[in-house]
Amino acid sequence: MAILPSNSNTTFDYIIAGGGTAGCVLASRLRALLPESSIALVEHGPDERFHPHVIDPQAAPLLAQTDLVVDYKTTSQAQLNNRSLANQAGRVLSGSSAINYGAWMRAPMADYDHWGEQVGLSRWSYSGLLPYFRRTEHHFDPNGDTEQHGFDGPFHTTSGRVYPLRETIRQAFVQLGFIESTDLKICGLAPWVENWREGSRQHSGKIYDLSDVRLIINTEVSSITLNEEQRATGVILQDGRTLTAKREVIISCGAHKTPQLLMLSGIGPRDELKKHGISQRVHSPAVGLNHFDHLALHQAWKLRFPERGHAVGSAAFNKPEYSLGFPVEWIGSYAVPEDIPEDTLRDETLPVNPSASTNPSQMSMSDHAHIGLLVAYAPMNLAAAYDIPVDGSHIASGVLLYQPTSRGRITLASADSSDEPTVDPNYYSTTADKKRFRDGVRRMAEFMQTPAAREMIVGETPPEGIPVLSSDSSDEDIDARIRACADVWHHSAGTAAMGKDIQNSVVDAELKVHGTKDLRVVDASVFPSPISATPQATVYAIAELAAELIARDATEKHAVERET
Repeated sequence: MAILPSNSNTTFDYIIAGGGTAGCVLASRLRALLPESSIALVEHGPDERFHPHVIDPQAAPLLAQTDLVVDYKTTSQAQLNNRSLANQAGRVLSGSSAINYGAWMRAPMADYDHWGEQVGLSRWSYSGLLPYFRRTEHHFDPNGDTEQHGFDGPFHTTSGRVYPLRETIRQAFVQLGFIESTDLKICGLAPWVENWREGSRQHSGKIYDLSDVRLIINTEVSSITLNEEQRATGVILQDGRTLTAKREVIISCGAHKTPQLLMLSGIGPRDELKKHGISQRVHSPAVGLNHFDHLALHQAWKLRFPERGHAVGSAAFNKPEYSLGFPVEWIGSYAVPEDIPEDTLRDETLPVNPSASTNPSQMSMSDHAHIGLLVAYAPMNLAAAYDIPVDGSHIASGVLLYQPTSRGRITLASADSSDEPTVDPNYYSTTADKKRFRDGVRRMAEFMQTPAAREMIVGETPPEGIPVLSSDSSDEDIDARIRACADVWHHSAGTAAMGKDIQNSVVDAELKVHGTKDLRVVDASVFPSPISATPQATVYAIAELAAELIARDATEKHAVERET
């Protein structure tokens, strides 16, 4: 590993803009696959791979108060009481893998098969991605399904810490009709899986070897340089220095910064670039569109026997293993059992939604997992309106809108890369989202009324002045709570989506930016549509696949050069 001094070499075979979750994987894997190649990894933030708050799961919530997290605060969201919501990401080597809560999930098979259909290549289907899921994983259960899981990958997953309410929560899910299953291809009730190992975070810059990579930290890339043929030739750093790429430039800046960097480089919607006086290199109208995230509603529930040590904050909640990860054991997912008419997928606030870059019929996906449900043994992630002490008296639930049909956009605040982009996620703007989210809230209320849950839980403790929600609550009451208290899980994606053409997508099936040469995007911004899971494991799989694609192209090009 080396930091780039002012008089250092500035020419590399590959330049990766963004040393986040995907960027570290790419740098490490390309160095291994192409050992004669020089790799530069440019990261805006510092190298804090062993910062105590990064490593310790109990300290992870404190990271939001550090400079290692950037908050791309949204514009006022009309459907959420005009609130501006946090959109957080890591600004540190390893990116969001250094600041997240460590959940390790794959989406149901249907989500990835839908990707394959949208992109037009089976490489992006579940079966196409499966080898890369398996490659990254060291599965926690040695008796697990060897066709679905990997057992010698770099990320050691964990599951099965036994908390006092484990059986209560499992029984409540079963009584609600969930079928317990470890089948990764379907919905149902599954154990919560993390990639904390023995109480220590495994993030990309720690797990992947960067020792032979030229690491340039605390440095922002302000634009990509293109020649007359629209070939990426390097990057311009914010301090004015230029780095030259002999083979490729790869952008891995995340769903907020990647579209900003493309636009600052002259690749984006014509009107947006003209507005900021940026010279157009490639008219790519989909850049910055198709933003989606997992909207969530968290509620607090009062325990019947807090003295028994059922939740964080109780003196009796004190087994050493409780500090090794997050206090969650189960997650349930399901499809809302109703057809969603196509006209309910349109943005209610506009005649036509300019932020959507996918066909509404592609977004209905009636056979997918629309909702995720979980229970945490702590009053976690509650909205600011709550005043719940962390004293062991309450737990929290989460309802996640896994398959949002609302689409937002990333635009430029200015032509200066140091100004954060403008983020308008357009949350909760379709009737389909409202119908599904309400169903999830009602289902959680039913969960808390199952015989198993009633034995341990008194009921909901809402914010002061707000009525308790039940399965019989009106649409209006549920919507009012969502508008006032919904938040996100910081899973922004889709803003440089894969697809078949430049009108409706930003990159092709090889992750190459439409209309350019030797320029790719590799991060969550290439997701063409949402997945019913946290994105971490999927981003790692994409990065592993991308490294192979890049190395294959380099090998083929070298073979042609030798023949000529």
